[in-house]
Amino acid sequence: MPSAALPIRGSQQTALPPNAERENFLSNTLVILCVDDEPVGLMARRLLLSIAGYTVLTAESGDVALRLFNCNHVDLVLTDHLLPDLTGAQLASEMKRRKPEVPIVLLTGLVEPPSEFKYADLLLTKGMTPPEFLAAIAKLLSKGQAAGTATPQSAGSS
Repeated sequence: MPSAALPIRGSQQTALPPNAERENFLSNTLVILCVDDEPVGLMARRLLLSIAGYTVLTAESGDVALRLFNCNHVDLVLTDHLLPDLTGAQLASEMKRRKPEVPIVLLTGLVEPPSEFKYADLLLTKGMTPPEFLAAIAKLLSKGQAAGTATPQSAGSS
């Protein structure tokens, strides 16, 4: 059976493996919305998560993140706490109001957890190594898939 092709932006095409059903093939990738106003940190996390096999949407503000969250299927949100228009905890609160089943990870460089931490499913510190970071994300995603939603926890304290 020849491979199927999907048109992408005009003449570019991506081939699917033979015998792959389009719907199942495209829906197997988990989508992570990554929010950070620091472009270098955002790009680094996007690259790391993409290499790990996730589809990554990015936003540099809470407002853009909320629009992406409303218009796309998202399996997990990873947000910095200090954003220009609102805090990551405020963003988590609003996202939980809209889609309570989506796990939210609050990423912070602060020593003390923010008081609004209760709206996030997981608190991570920015000093984590890439393997620790990816393991924490994978664990939360697998918990969410098994139980429907994740329970609040903290990881990566330094």
